[in-house]
Amino acid sequence: MTAATPTRGLEGVVLTSTRLSAIDGATGHLSYAGYDIHDLAEQASFEEVCYLLWYGELPGPAELRAFHERLAAERALDEAELALVRAIPNAGHGMDALRTLVSALAQLDERAADVSPANVERIGLRIVGRLPALLMAWHRARSGLAPVPSDPQRSHAADTLAMLHGRAPGAAAERAVNAYLVLLAEHGLNASTFAARVAISAGADVYAAVVAALATLKGPLHGGANELAMRTFLAIGEPAHAVGYVEALVARRERLMGVGHRIYKVEDPRVRHLRHHAHALAAETGAPWPAVADAVADAVQTHPHFVQRQLNPNVEFYSAPLLYSLGLPLDLFTAAFALSRAAGWVAHIREQLADNRIIRPKADYSGPPLRPFRPLE
Repeated sequence: MTAATPTRGLEGVVLTSTRLSAIDGATGHLSYAGYDIHDLAEQASFEEVCYLLWYGELPGPAELRAFHERLAAERALDEAELALVRAIPNAGHGMDALRTLVSALAQLDERAADVSPANVERIGLRIVGRLPALLMAWHRARSGLAPVPSDPQRSHAADTLAMLHGRAPGAAAERAVNAYLVLLAEHGLNASTFAARVAISAGADVYAAVVAALATLKGPLHGGANELAMRTFLAIGEPAHAVGYVEALVARRERLMGVGHRIYKVEDPRVRHLRHHAHALAAETGAPWPAVADAVADAVQTHPHFVQRQLNPNVEFYSAPLLYSLGLPLDLFTAAFALSRAAGWVAHIREQLADNRIIRPKADYSGPPLRPFRPLE
């Protein structure tokens, strides 16, 4: 029997069909359920996008109001959940805390194992609502600060920032967070989404599938790139140092995080919006980091190493100065990504369960031929 040729990284392999998003890497187009990402980023709220991904259509006014109320109610933490927050070690990484907290949420849910459509919807709302509340409460606890109660009158974006800083955000900051949440909510079968679908396909519960996704998102080749990109900008310090830094990095054969994408061969369509909001915040605060990012992007787009390989700044590149300008600690950057992508994870979990078959790829054996076993004695 002739062995099949393995496809490294499953590149180009089609696993399933989806109604959730369409991506054209050659032209740089992205849409959610038929809506262009540029229209959504500029005009839609995160609540509208979450509704779109879960139910297939944008909500009307009454539907949006009801969904906002349901999601806002899930941002309120009870005493058992606050006790979990206080029990998580302070010294760990934000992604480790978030992963542990989601796993613990399952232990507080008597119906965690139920994957009926109505219960998956309930758990999905619980996870998307609880994630920012849990994360911000944990960060404040490790900083010696009391948690900030959720305000159901605020948007999901505004409440996320308010629970971090203890005050209502300005209009530019709220717009920036909302755009960030919209832009990162869904992106096909990326590594973390694939992990969630694998877990749920095996009969795991929704919490377990989201934990699998969180563990995968932490990787520096996926969601962890935003934290590393910001560390690069901090090391560069000012725009004038960008070219020399990039030249030295290429000479050392090191990777520049936040540059390059498996799918996009042109600029990632989400970049323009993140760049715009990063600069809008910088105009208010005087932060130099979007200008540093611009200088690095210019160096990348003229350097033969990146041009020949069609490597461009990706969604993580401008996420970094945006999140930094919003006051997030570096180790919460990837967790902030999870606050958005959880909406997409839940949508994919629902889609997988609607027509489930366990995801079980094949591996061709390439080891030694069958051989006799010789006991040591």
